[in-house]
Amino acid sequence: MGPATVSGGQLRLNNPDFSPSSFVGGWLSLPASILPSSGSVTIEQWFTFTGSGFYTEAWAFSDRDGGANPPGATSGQYLMHTISNPQGGPVPEAGGSSVAQSLAGYGDGAETRAYSTTLGLGFDGGGYLDDGQTYFSAVVIDGDAGTLSYYVYRVSDSLGGLQSTIPAIPLSSYSFTEAFIGRSPFDGDNWTSGFVDEFRIFNEARTPEQIFADFQAGPDTIIPEPGTLSLLGLAGVGLLSRRRS
Repeated sequence: MGPATVSGGQLRLNNPDFSPSSFVGGWLSLPASILPSSGSVTIEQWFTFTGSGFYTEAWAFSDRDGGANPPGATSGQYLMHTISNPQGGPVPEAGGSSVAQSLAGYGDGAETRAYSTTLGLGFDGGGYLDDGQTYFSAVVIDGDAGTLSYYVYRVSDSLGGLQSTIPAIPLSSYSFTEAFIGRSPFDGDNWTSGFVDEFRIFNEARTPEQIFADFQAGPDTIIPEPGTLSLLGLAGVGLLSRRRS
């Protein structure tokens, strides 16, 4: 969408640093039905983002309806990976990235976030994942355990791991209508700058061992597993395709 392009197997967002969403920026739009409507899910992404400003998103699912009903302070559903939210949350020394979830906007305690907790990750060690480094992130919603777990690894030195685990909103509670890679559902938030190597959705709760193995294998490499699972990947020629392993 917009000036975003796919070349060399990467989604390139082509957004000026710190440009607000009121300007025309680039992103990738997915069908909201790409996410399982119940049970468990694992969302993995390899990305390299640069100077995007506060409240920029690596990806976001929401009930925004073509911009007609964007999420607000007291309304709106969303599940999204924020790469640069201001510090000062539950983890004052870090907390510069997080995964947010809500069924009723960001006010009155309706929103909960799983924060980054690994010191030294991101810009100035504060957790902002728009510092030009390549990162691997994974978000696991375990439908049986009722938890959401957030993982981040830096590719250059493997710093990171499990950041935090919080109670999850069940997937069956959401009614998403839109899904984005590289932009926020909120019009006032900045566009995301940089590129994405790969984006995956598994219809299962991947274990910590599986997530680490995926990180080590890198993008474009699917580790065969017993049984079957559905996978949607942004890789190779940069197209979304369904694969089974």
